[in-house]
Amino acid sequence: MRAQAAWWGALLAGLALQTTLFPLFLTDPWRPDLTRALVLWVALTGAPRGGAVLAFSAGLLLDAASGAPLGFGPLLRLSLYAAARPFRGIFFDDRPLLLLPFATLGPALEAAVAGTMSWFAFRAPLGLNTLASGAWAQALVDALCVPLVFVALELATGRRPRLEVGT
Repeated sequence: MRAQAAWWGALLAGLALQTTLFPLFLTDPWRPDLTRALVLWVALTGAPRGGAVLAFSAGLLLDAASGAPLGFGPLLRLSLYAAARPFRGIFFDDRPLLLLPFATLGPALEAAVAGTMSWFAFRAPLGLNTLASGAWAQALVDALCVPLVFVALELATGRRPRLEVGT
């Protein structure tokens, strides 16, 4: 229950930050996407339960808060959850330093999904250069943002990584 409350509280606070405060100070490709970091945390830690529903909810709320077409955000968040879920417990629990390069998975995967979906949804698909430049900027931001979100949620939920000493 504590993990659910912490996750939903972090989601609502993150949405408020990323849709109201961050746009005032940060330009578009350099804005952190806190909902992506939250979905990555759920996928890699398994706390709270119901990660696919939480990923879908995060994407839907992001679409509603940002004015994006409803359905695009859930597709992006579910694809990230599905890609990261098989690695649950490996990166953050046992080898926390591997979280940094793993954090770049989100922007790269979302750029690939967005590029693929643009072929079906738009008359003029998104260009590869546009997607790649946005993904690189977001990867750098996520390499800084994701560990902070992970630490904050670990403290808020009381969850502790299971580091095995001496094995």
